[in-house]
Amino acid sequence: MTLDGQPLVGGDAVRATVYYYPEGGSGAPAVGLLDDAGRYEIATGSKSGVQPGAYIVTVSATKIIPPKQPGEAPTGRPLTARKYADPRQSGFRVEVEPGSNTFDFDLESQSQMRRR
Repeated sequence: MTLDGQPLVGGDAVRATVYYYPEGGSGAPAVGLLDDAGRYEIATGSKSGVQPGAYIVTVSATKIIPPKQPGEAPTGRPLTARKYADPRQSGFRVEVEPGSNTFDFDLESQSQMRRR
């Protein structure tokens, strides 16, 4: 997965979430978090993986901003454009086949999209 042409990785400084929504609209979405190597594994509820089929994918990434004062909650700043978090606008669709699947997504930040 890339953001503005650079690898996007999760971890302590960035929280990135990937959702797979069944294209037919029925069934629970599957979710995964990007790790510090930029990989993610999808799970549906407590079950690892996802059933074969067509899915609409959304992605959102947020830079974690540490609290200024001890005891305060951290805040965040969106890194990815809002459209990628909306199943109607993301533009990402995948066909999951039985077995292992790998899908990569190229994202743009909100600031990059404004420049176009």
